[in-house]
Amino acid sequence: MSDLIAATRKSDETGRSCGQSGFTLVELLVSTVILLFVSAAVFSVSAEIQRAASYQAEVQSVLNNTQIAMQILQRYIRQAGNDPLGCGVTGITIVSSAEMRLKSDLTGSAAPGNPDKGDPDGDTDDSSESITIRYNSKTQSLEIIPEGGSAQIVASYISGLTFRYYDADGATTAIGAKVRKVGISISGSGSMPDPRTHRIFGMQLNGEAQVLS
Repeated sequence: MSDLIAATRKSDETGRSCGQSGFTLVELLVSTVILLFVSAAVFSVSAEIQRAASYQAEVQSVLNNTQIAMQILQRYIRQAGNDPLGCGVTGITIVSSAEMRLKSDLTGSAAPGNPDKGDPDGDTDDSSESITIRYNSKTQSLEIIPEGGSAQIVASYISGLTFRYYDADGATTAIGAKVRKVGISISGSGSMPDPRTHRIFGMQLNGEAQVLS
């Protein structure tokens, strides 16, 4: 009888042990579904953070490029017409409201060997002395074109550029030789929408530059 009771107990313990080991198919499926939902939530949050970071980086690029474009334009316009040796340089030639040609005698006296260095030399053949500045709507950029050279992009993310030409009396003029001040309006914009508002970032800078008389 004792042997029978012992065998029964052993059988019960074995049954309980087998019933408690591992996961059932239902438990495995539930765990898998939960894991998928958690993974999807994590990936969604990560993607949102990445979009926000990319948007902020583009906003900073728009700000930087628009400011750089303004600084470059003001610097070139202010030195347009520099002619200390009296060789008859016409500083500005108006092409359109978004394009102009600039000339100035800045360097060259160190030639030969250093044609772009030294004091003004009486011509506008040296580097950066005869250029065209224009807005390229296809590439949304500000370009500088040296005379006889190819276009160089100096600022991107530019969505608009407008020049306003004024004479010595402050009246608008279409004659380059009479221009004494140039008003500048630059628009910059990105291409990525804000993840929260779905709006494209844009900005506008307004400035002016006096021209050498």
